[in-house]
Amino acid sequence: MVTAASEILHIRRPLRSRRIRGFTMGLLPFSEKDSPTNSNTAFDAEPKRDIPVSSPSDSPTRRTGRGPLVALALLGVLLALAAIGCDADAPQSTFGVHGPVAREQLLLFNVLLWTMVAVFVLVEGALLYAAIRYRRKPGDPLPPQTHGHTPLEIAWTIVPTILILGLGIWSVIVLFKLEPGEAVALARAEGKEPLHVEAIGHQWWWEFRYEDANPDLEGQELITTANEMRIPVDRPVIMTLKSDDVIHSFWIPKLAGKQDVVPTRNNQMWFLAEDVGMYYGQCAEFCGTAHAQMKFRVHALPDVEYRAWVDGWGGELAEPMSAEASAGQLVFLGDGQCVTCHTVGSADIVNEVGDGVQLARMKTFIAYTEWLQKSGDERLADVRAGEEPPTAFAAPNLTDLGARTTIGAGLVDLNRETLRQWLRNPDDIKPGNRMSELAAIYQTRLDHRADLTEDQLSDLVEYLMAQK
Repeated sequence: MVTAASEILHIRRPLRSRRIRGFTMGLLPFSEKDSPTNSNTAFDAEPKRDIPVSSPSDSPTRRTGRGPLVALALLGVLLALAAIGCDADAPQSTFGVHGPVAREQLLLFNVLLWTMVAVFVLVEGALLYAAIRYRRKPGDPLPPQTHGHTPLEIAWTIVPTILILGLGIWSVIVLFKLEPGEAVALARAEGKEPLHVEAIGHQWWWEFRYEDANPDLEGQELITTANEMRIPVDRPVIMTLKSDDVIHSFWIPKLAGKQDVVPTRNNQMWFLAEDVGMYYGQCAEFCGTAHAQMKFRVHALPDVEYRAWVDGWGGELAEPMSAEASAGQLVFLGDGQCVTCHTVGSADIVNEVGDGVQLARMKTFIAYTEWLQKSGDERLADVRAGEEPPTAFAAPNLTDLGARTTIGAGLVDLNRETLRQWLRNPDDIKPGNRMSELAAIYQTRLDHRADLTEDQLSDLVEYLMAQK
């Protein structure tokens, strides 16, 4: 009886309702008689709608047939760029090593890299082989389900463990070889003493301080220079790294890896140059506006040339100054006010606790910066009362400027024209530098150029180029 009642209700349902049911239940434009749930119903319904079918030429597969070729081309370009970056002869390539520290680091890198490449190729190769060889085909039954191959699972657990342990132990051994004690042992094995140099990072230049420039002689005077470090070839150099402001990173790719330079902390590293030549270095930690322009150079010299540089540093000039250079000295001491921040003719003094004059200037800079945050009325009152803080700032020592090869922390070659351009407007060479921001002679003109005449600039250039 229930069945008969349901059939009656179904028959009495309006045609429109049944048509709507055909659309809503099937979600396709078929008639009620073609509905899978009512295939035996006898009545005429709306005709089927034609569904447009795209031609084979318009299929996504054909339209994107060149996609794999484009992907392969892009992959080829990336591999070519990677290969160019691995050029050992590039100026700052880590693959062209010229010392034992860089060689140990490169060997460790290569072994780790190619071990990981081999593991990747084996694992991905096995995965691809299994996916292709045992892929399911139409009509294949469901394969038997297992819980794994016990000997195989043990093998692929033990082998990577042994591999990682071996690489880890070797990495620790290499780290011990990078400690300064290794440099001392290496030097004394050759009957020498290592050279100790302090590198102090400033925004945005490097100060190099030699307290014992020639370890084989006694009574050596302090040497302080900037942005260009000179070392003897085949002698270990132990670097003590300091910072007066923010975190920097000391990096000479062809001689040694990176080492952080952290305020309030002294880090150490060592390296040895086996070949005579010039090696590029730079700060490798973002440290502010001109970070990318904080470069330096390391000149590895024969022992005779290095000793000559040490003996000739500071004191009297090698040649008497010309009349123009003498006039430039007056500009340096007077109208230019260069002497406020720069030292010429002697080292920057270091006190009994190891703090140099550049650190004192940095503290002055911090105090002056804090003073600038006061209101205009407060600053005016300080000036009238004579309580305005001094305006000396950390700046490179210029004693051996004429013997250097670059200016602006390694940005451009040093010659009279580039030095003149630098003195006229440092921002033209190194945007963001402290000199044009803080030095008094750049604050009196709207274009921030030096408030000096062309003759004064020429004389100042001659004086600075005479510093050898």
